[in-house]
Amino acid sequence: MTIGIIGGGLSGLTAAALFAKQGTPVTLWDAGLLGGRATSQTVKGFTFNYGAHAIYGRDQSILRKLTKQLGIEVTWLDFSARRAKYEFSGHLTAVPANAWGLLKTEVIEGTNKVRFTWEIIKTILRVERGNPQQSIGQWLKTERVDEQVAQLMLDLASTNFFTAEPEKIPSDVYFEYYQKLFRTRKPVSYIKGGWQGLVQELERIILENRGEILKKTKITAVELTTTGFLVRDRKKQEWNVERIIFAVPPREILKMATPTTIQKFVTPHASHEPVEVFVYDLGLQPYIQTPYSYIYDRSHRAFITDLSHYDASLAPKDGQVLQAIAYLEHDRLEDPDYIGHVRKGIEQMLDVHFTDWRERIVAERTIKRAVVQEIKWKMGQGPLATQIPGHAGVAFVGDWCEGTGQLSELAFSSAVSVFNRWT
Repeated sequence: MTIGIIGGGLSGLTAAALFAKQGTPVTLWDAGLLGGRATSQTVKGFTFNYGAHAIYGRDQSILRKLTKQLGIEVTWLDFSARRAKYEFSGHLTAVPANAWGLLKTEVIEGTNKVRFTWEIIKTILRVERGNPQQSIGQWLKTERVDEQVAQLMLDLASTNFFTAEPEKIPSDVYFEYYQKLFRTRKPVSYIKGGWQGLVQELERIILENRGEILKKTKITAVELTTTGFLVRDRKKQEWNVERIIFAVPPREILKMATPTTIQKFVTPHASHEPVEVFVYDLGLQPYIQTPYSYIYDRSHRAFITDLSHYDASLAPKDGQVLQAIAYLEHDRLEDPDYIGHVRKGIEQMLDVHFTDWRERIVAERTIKRAVVQEIKWKMGQGPLATQIPGHAGVAFVGDWCEGTGQLSELAFSSAVSVFNRWT
């Protein structure tokens, strides 16, 4: 069996590494930089990631199994819950990320802490499963969940799903995700060196096992043949493979010339809303010492992470990398003043919590509409299946596909699903 993989993001690289490690001939084509949206950029000695490179619940994550299966060398840097704060009523309070945080936090009071704990227990035990016909916002109203408890549950969804509209998440998706995450002992972890460290490891596994990676190769056509598929790039180069994996988003697949069956299968998903965020990366020098490394501001729907607190390799000596991310409302993105308003909100947060940051800027980068997930989890939108019924030789992988977890976890799990099915 020979396999062709179009797209070198996390999902394409994972699928290629799995098959190559097994001994299956693999060719991967990528039009840009390996990693896709999981890339890192160095500016004046500071390493910035495209969006957050956090892995949620790593002790429960499929990436933990993949590192062992593939022999990937990853250095984990675990989030410090005690250094995480909520901006609440003009001051900072503990994030209820664990029992200690729930005890200390002011975002929820007295008996509501017990009620929130009870919701966690019911979720873990799968007493609460939600309803695919109800959003989590509708579910909270139907169940008459206390306002403070409901708001905290929505805050959790904002930070884990990267959305400014957590109330629109299907309630069954919400509870399935948190059923797993509430059991974790490692709620948030980072990868040393940023995304690039993981991308380089996956590339190493592919090449060491005789897989082929063709960079800056844009595929424009996939044709069905009697033995599989003919793949052609924009320079008219051609390759023959027995099976094909599309590791690019639905809208990119529609730009290619592909069989009608593939076009029809992908088309309904190409118009779905993505998850978009505003990213403001800062390289500061000298380092601003604070008692916190993470701040979430509910009013601005934004958070700031001191990444260099966890990973000193991201900055020069005595340098600091701050990453601010604000969740965007899709319906307001065409408003010319909206992005400016979002940026101003982040700058206000920085002024309050990182005094003199403006005078210490050495490098900065702004991404006004970074796509962190191609298909947003909301009512009326569903993920792409990894296989077309009746077409065993075609597969789809990515964070827009069916799988377990959220964001990058979907990229890994969809790739593993295809690998398991084909082997």
